[in-house]
Amino acid sequence: MESEKRSVSPSPSIPPISREQALLETFFHALSQFAFDKAKDQVEKEKETKRLPLVYSTPWSSLLVTLSHLALAEKTYFSLPFIAKKFFRKDSVRDSFKTLITELKRIEETTHSSSSSTGSPLEGSYEAMAIMGSSSNVNYSDLSNMIDEICRRHNKGFHHPILDSLKSSFSFEVDILCNLLKAQCDMADWKFLSSLLHLHESHVKLSSWCQFLPSVELSASLTLKKSLFGSTPKKHLEAPFLYQWLGKLQDALVSKFTLYFYHILGRQTTPVDMKSLTARASIDYIGRITAFIRRSDAFNVCMLLDTHQLEPYQGHGYHLPHDVKEKPSGLGAFPAVFSFPGDRPVDHWPNIVSILLDKVQELNSMEKIVFFFDSGVQSTYFLTRVDPRMTLVVIFNSKRSEKDSYVTTFLTETATLLRNTKIFAMLKQGGRVKKTKLPTAPVTQAVTPTVSMVITENERSHDNNLE
Repeated sequence: MESEKRSVSPSPSIPPISREQALLETFFHALSQFAFDKAKDQVEKEKETKRLPLVYSTPWSSLLVTLSHLALAEKTYFSLPFIAKKFFRKDSVRDSFKTLITELKRIEETTHSSSSSTGSPLEGSYEAMAIMGSSSNVNYSDLSNMIDEICRRHNKGFHHPILDSLKSSFSFEVDILCNLLKAQCDMADWKFLSSLLHLHESHVKLSSWCQFLPSVELSASLTLKKSLFGSTPKKHLEAPFLYQWLGKLQDALVSKFTLYFYHILGRQTTPVDMKSLTARASIDYIGRITAFIRRSDAFNVCMLLDTHQLEPYQGHGYHLPHDVKEKPSGLGAFPAVFSFPGDRPVDHWPNIVSILLDKVQELNSMEKIVFFFDSGVQSTYFLTRVDPRMTLVVIFNSKRSEKDSYVTTFLTETATLLRNTKIFAMLKQGGRVKKTKLPTAPVTQAVTPTVSMVITENERSHDNNLE
C-alpha cells in the first residue's frame, strides 16, 4: 500500500498570484477596453482597502497614485482634446505622460524592478494630422513613415505579460492608422490592389478592436456589416473619440476608393447594383457628380493621373506580377482615372493635357482652380488638383464664367472631400465633438470576391494574349 502511495505523485499546484499582480492585470486589461474610469476606481478602491496614504510612503502606494494618474491620462488621450489650441500649454496630456514616466522611473530605481509606460508615442502624429486639416497640400507619405517609425520604436516596450492587453490596444491603434495612411498614399498613385488590401486590413483591425470594448451591447452593435459599401449602424453609440475618428477616416477612404476605381469595380456587377452600392458609401461621389452634371449642364467630369516619374506604373486595376508594360508617353502618360458620363472625351484630351502642363505651378498649389476657354472649339475647362498626381476636370461645350459659383463650389468641395482635410480637421475638436453614430469600416468579405474576380479576369486576358 505504501509503495502504491509513493507511486502516485501529486500534481504540481499553480502558485496563486499576489493581490498586487491581480490588480495590475485587471487595471491594464480595463485600460485596453477603454474602461478608464473603471481602472481608476480599482486603484482607488485598493488604496482605501489598505488605507494607504495618499502621498508616496511606499513603492506600492506610489505606484497606485501613478496608475490613477495614468488612467486619467489615457482617458484624455483617447478623447484627443490636446489637439485643440487651448490645450497646447504646459498641462497638456503630453506633459502628463512625461511626468508619469519620470515617476515610474523613480519607483523603478527604488524597487530595482522594471516598469514601462507607452505614454503617448502617437500624440505628435495626431497633432500633425490636425494641422493638415487646415492645409491643402498634405504629404501622407511622410506621415505614414512617421507612424512606421513609432511602431518600430515602441513595439518592444511591452515586455511584461501584464501589459499584453495594453500592447494589443496599442497595436490595433498603430496598425489601423498605418494601413489607412498607406491606403491614402496608394490611392493617390492609383494602385488598386495595395489600396484595397490596406483598407481591408484596417477594417479587420477595427472590427477586432471593437471586441475589446467592455459592453456586450456596444460590441454587438459594432459588428461591422459584411458589405463593400456598408453604412453605419442605426443605433447612437458612444466610444472613445479616437476610435470614432479612425472609423470615419476608414469610411472616407472607402468612398474615395469607389470613385478612383469605379470602372474596375463596375465590371463585377450591373450598373444598377453599382449605383446602389456607391450610394451606401459615407460619401456618394457618383451621386454628387451625376447631380452636378444634371444641374450645371456640364459635358463631362473626369480625373487625370500624371504618370511621369511614377515607378512602377502598370495601368488601371490588378496586374499579374510578371506583367511588363511599356512606360506611357505623350497623351498616354495622362490616363483617365474616371470619366462621367461615358468614356474619356478623346477630342478634349489634348486640350486638357496642354492646360495641365501650362498651369502646373498653379495646380501644384492645391488651392487654385484653373479656368480656360477655348474659342476655337467653344469649350470651357475648369481644373483643380486633388492629389499630387490627380487633377479633377469639368468640361462645358459652351462659354462659362470663370466665377461661376456653382462650378467652383463643386470643385472646391469635392477636392476637400477627396483630400480628407475635413476628417483631419475633426481632430482639433477632440472629445468636444458632437456625439454621432459610430462609423463602420465597411470593407469585409466582399473584398475577397472582388479581388478574386478582378484577378481571374486579368489572368484570362493574359492567357488569351499568350495564345
